Amino acid sequence: MPKSIKSIAERLNAANVAISNSLADAEIQSLVAAYGYSPAKLTEGQARYEAALAAVAAQKSAAGGQLQATQELAEAETSARDAYQALAKVARAIFKDDKARLTALGLTGTAPRSTAGFLASAASLFENAASAPSLAEYGYDAGRLEAERAKIAAFDLANQRQEAAKGAAQQASREQATALASLDAWRAQYIKIARVALRGKSQLLEKIGVPARTAA
Repeated sequence: MPKSIKSIAERLNAANVAISNSLADAEIQSLVAAYGYSPAKLTEGQARYEAALAAVAAQKSAAGGQLQATQELAEAETSARDAYQALAKVARAIFKDDKARLTALGLTGTAPRSTAGFLASAASLFENAASAPSLAEYGYDAGRLEAERAKIAAFDLANQRQEAAKGAAQQASREQATALASLDAWRAQYIKIARVALRGKSQLLEKIGVPARTAA
């Protein structure tokens, strides 16, 4: 592949020009067939091109899915941490002299910063808050606790979805790289052979994307 062809779009276009124009031109087909590139072999190149095109589309879709999942995760985390902090502050104010209760609620230190640590701490807080006395008097009755706890569950689910989306995007990127490498390899070899098969016919070389000045 020429060094000037760098972007994915350029790589796809170069392969498409070489393959499509070869398949569409009877003279090119006849000349390259004498050097092993039968219509069936050119069709194999077309199949690689279509596979690469599909892989690129899939990668873009997966990358978009990851971005969406990351955005949803950020929103869910903001909501969950706000719910946690609000209940924690109320509980600390109510039970400031009840160290045992604060320990049971997991409020003897600061909230963990890591996602896994926070989710575990928040789940424990809301689970144990349901049986803590006095909280209902300060706005945390069973209904509100359930609603606020749902925000923690939503964050947990969003985190799982984001991890899954990240994995899917990474897999799609690997598949895209493999498909493009396969296409590049096919085109590179074809162009080398075509230069021999079409030597002296600069217009045909240009038709498959080989500049006339390189056709010596």
